Amino acid sequence: MLIELTTSESPLLVVQLVATYDKVVSDYLYNQFETLVAFWLISILSCLGLVTNSFSMAVFMAQGFRDGVNISMMSIAMWDFIKCFTAVVNRLHGPISLISASAATSWRNMSFPVTAYTPIFSGYVTFCLTTYVSVERCFCVSRPFTFKAIFSRNFTLVAMVVISGVVFGAYVVVYFIYDIAYTFSPDFNTTIAVYRYNAFFYQSQNIVMPYYRFTGIVIPFASFVILCISSSCTVYYLRKSSQFLTAKNGNDAGLKDTVNMSFSRREKQVVAMLLSVIFTTIGNLFPRIIFYMAQLVEPELFLLRKYHNVFSVVAVCLFALDILRASVNFFLFLSMSTQFKQTFFRKYETNSYNNPKE
Repeated sequence: MLIELTTSESPLLVVQLVATYDKVVSDYLYNQFETLVAFWLISILSCLGLVTNSFSMAVFMAQGFRDGVNISMMSIAMWDFIKCFTAVVNRLHGPISLISASAATSWRNMSFPVTAYTPIFSGYVTFCLTTYVSVERCFCVSRPFTFKAIFSRNFTLVAMVVISGVVFGAYVVVYFIYDIAYTFSPDFNTTIAVYRYNAFFYQSQNIVMPYYRFTGIVIPFASFVILCISSSCTVYYLRKSSQFLTAKNGNDAGLKDTVNMSFSRREKQVVAMLLSVIFTTIGNLFPRIIFYMAQLVEPELFLLRKYHNVFSVVAVCLFALDILRASVNFFLFLSMSTQFKQTFFRKYETNSYNNPKE
């Protein structure tokens, strides 16, 4: 049986028609899954992410950027917004198809080179930005004086810009491997837009495709390892600090004041909030790492091979998990940061007061 391959997780390997020999997941079952999850669920989560990340960015801008925390969280929220926005745009062919099937097909093909890749690349940027935050917090609790000397507001701003530019820029070449052409479609009896590989791709495919696959594995894996190590160190030093203060309570007031100065209540609240963001990212990355390991154990778990449909199902699930992670940070900020909550509700109440219902 023939199906159209449109796996979001590996768009470089898109072909028009492929034969599948998958005995675990049938083509019919996969098509139903793709409609329910790849279109409907991801569309809903992406719309949610647009709203939540807009709220987050509005609150951070209202608070200002006096410290590195707001700068780093603003950067992550911005890339999550881009991820959700392009995911929504990628699925606009659904509503358009209610008006014109040919226009929907043209939109899907024209937008594919940008909107299918950008959510993936923005996710890689977010992984790296969160990794920076994790390392920063590790220094904050383990070497507070070093942290204050190095991780200034300006340093964090430069780091966010450099990481974003380098990671996203590493994939810009992928946007230039397609051309958009127009051809007559007998199915629609009209001219539609199609995408196809261009001459640049065929000249450099032996470099572009291995490079894309290599970086697509290395960046998430390296982020996962660094996140686990740095967050474990952060938790260790926080517990060590709490145990030390408990043991010294009432015995050495001067030393206690010194430790409290390094680990104030507000600082611990900030660290706890950032750890929740970090652990959410680790939870997002863990299934991806398992998926990579499964492909090493079972080489047939890949596109156009025996377990093609299983690969596609898992890829869609991983992408849905990425979108979910990009949508929930606002709720973490709201529940764990008193300052964020106060700013959000103050801003909402002010807007409601200034724009009362008639």
